[in-house]
Amino acid sequence: MWKTSPWMGPIFQMTNLMFGLGLALGPQVVKPFLGYEVYVNISTAADVNVTGQTLAYYDGLHPIQVAYFVLGAMDISMAIILVLTSTWIGISTDQCNSIRNVLFQQGDGNDDTDLIPDESKATSKSVSEAVKAKTQPKKLDACSRPGRIMVTLIFLTFMMNAGRSIVMSGLLYTYLYEYLGWSVQAATSLLSMFHFGSFLIGSIVVFLARWVSPTKLVTFDMVSLLLSSILMLVALFEEDGGACLTTVGVMVATLGESNINPTLISLAAESIDVIAPVMSLFIAAYGVSMLFMGPLSGAVLNFSVVAYPSMLLALVLACILTLVVYYSILYWLKHSGHWPQ
Repeated sequence: MWKTSPWMGPIFQMTNLMFGLGLALGPQVVKPFLGYEVYVNISTAADVNVTGQTLAYYDGLHPIQVAYFVLGAMDISMAIILVLTSTWIGISTDQCNSIRNVLFQQGDGNDDTDLIPDESKATSKSVSEAVKAKTQPKKLDACSRPGRIMVTLIFLTFMMNAGRSIVMSGLLYTYLYEYLGWSVQAATSLLSMFHFGSFLIGSIVVFLARWVSPTKLVTFDMVSLLLSSILMLVALFEEDGGACLTTVGVMVATLGESNINPTLISLAAESIDVIAPVMSLFIAAYGVSMLFMGPLSGAVLNFSVVAYPSMLLALVLACILTLVVYYSILYWLKHSGHWPQ
């Protein structure tokens, strides 16, 4: 469906929307459990207030443990809803008659395929395929040498952008609350505004992606993310307007964060045959960033507050540089006779 539909861009954009909506709701769900410093004391269970923060003594679960239980219950509830919905649809359409069929239904079990199509169907199909083959632009084979180079560059872009996204989303609350001294209310509110803004803008890009090229979208995204990181870095050196610049910088990042991932996939799909192994490489880029960038960024931030916006700026610049190399090689391939004819 993704490869044959003219709405491939919007379909990719839609896959990113609900993920962003969940990120926006998450901080508000856990907000009641944040802001507690816990000291173990087996002889008393009193709460005291020091400089506006609650210092509590708990004999049972820590509030943040309760938050994890709440989020885990939400995950399990959604899984149950999906299984029940799938079961109900299967039964109502008479496509299954056992639990095994529900859970392990083959993807092609309901396809209507003529084993021996008649001549008219075969002729019309071959003509339509020939016309489609003529109208579709040629793409690089992902296994060819130029294809491997282009896949590698997009993989690196994915990996660095994933690192930037992890730093931005995973450490933003910690950065605001622990290092800039914002309140729990202000920090979680800005974090939710950031993700909810990305969701709203992403909803608009779903429709724009049908007519706006991935090149224009990725250029807009990179400029937005670059401006955002610069504003957040400058905010640290402003005594009066630092909070305002930080807020503006975070909200400007919503413009790029809203669609950068599906846009990169659409960008690759314009030039490379994005087969399943190629797509798995792009997804694996996020796994690599989670393994390394999360712990690394947290450790660096522990030593210097400036490290947070500096890491964002460095990763955005690295993405821009990689994309410049990508487009340079792409231009050379198309104008040097190495492009598939």
